[in-house]
Amino acid sequence: MSLSPNSKFLRWRRAALLALAAGCADLTLPALAQSLMYGRTEVALPERSDAGNWQGTWYYSSRVQRMAMWMQDWEEGKPRLMLRMHAAQGIEGESFTTDWNGVAEYDYRGGHGSFRLEFEQADANTIAGRWVWETGRPSGGSRETAQFTIYRTGIGRDLVWHVRDLKSEAWGNGRPRPAAGAEMVWSFRKASRRHAMWSELAF
Repeated sequence: MSLSPNSKFLRWRRAALLALAAGCADLTLPALAQSLMYGRTEVALPERSDAGNWQGTWYYSSRVQRMAMWMQDWEEGKPRLMLRMHAAQGIEGESFTTDWNGVAEYDYRGGHGSFRLEFEQADANTIAGRWVWETGRPSGGSRETAQFTIYRTGIGRDLVWHVRDLKSEAWGNGRPRPAAGAEMVWSFRKASRRHAMWSELAF
């Protein structure tokens, strides 16, 4: 079963692959190896490292999107994580910032959007769980879920966010369109041990 062509995840992925095929240097992931083979992307995941720590500001940038992730000390065993996701200019998509629990509510084209991270594992070196991403207007909407794993690699200043098992269901005029199956990896760099401002990041 293939993903809905209206999937937010696939819109960004298609744009990323087109830019990568065009030889855009700013899509090179420092901790990853990517290659295009038979119309799909194969990703080599680096090994997890126990070096470094979570606290501070992490960022990711490509021609498709920009993301920043701020982390604080854990609270009651749960990560304190704020994520800002921003679709690049000219790319169809949403932009939002979560609270410190990884939850965002935002306006979406005259409707409502929500995003939340549900943590299932969190320790000094690995964070895992799933996201739930919903958008809706009177004429239709979508709901996407995906499993994710976050860990550090190298000397602890690179961070891998591995997204997999994406499932998407979109509806319009009351007719659901189920879809499933996708994988992507983002490689973040640590910008600072402190909570750096968005404008300070090297996008």
